[in-house]
Amino acid sequence: MDNRGHFITTAKMNGRSVEVLVDTGATSVAINKKTARKLGIMLKASDFKYIVNTANGSTKAASAIIKKIQIGNVTVKNVQAAVLDDKALSSTLLGMSFLGQLRSFEVKNKELVLVQ
Repeated sequence: MDNRGHFITTAKMNGRSVEVLVDTGATSVAINKKTARKLGIMLKASDFKYIVNTANGSTKAASAIIKKIQIGNVTVKNVQAAVLDDKALSSTLLGMSFLGQLRSFEVKNKELVLVQ
């Protein structure tokens, strides 16, 4: 846990290191276009057909699948993700489409413990 009470870590997504903010209030993993390209996810303008509500207001998003997300010894495959414009999302949010596939997660001694 950082000094603001957030959990930030590095995850491997499709084999690439990505800094993530754990967000239990996010329905899915949320990445921006730049991160999507880094992960090998190619999208067209027409893919951005969903309206999502963020802390910064409503914006368009595309749906994507991240083939593999790994944090330590925890690995989840085929994770649903929302891809937003770079201006709408500056960091990667690790939401419930990842966390919901775990057996449990809990805070112990200011650390987030993930159990698969």
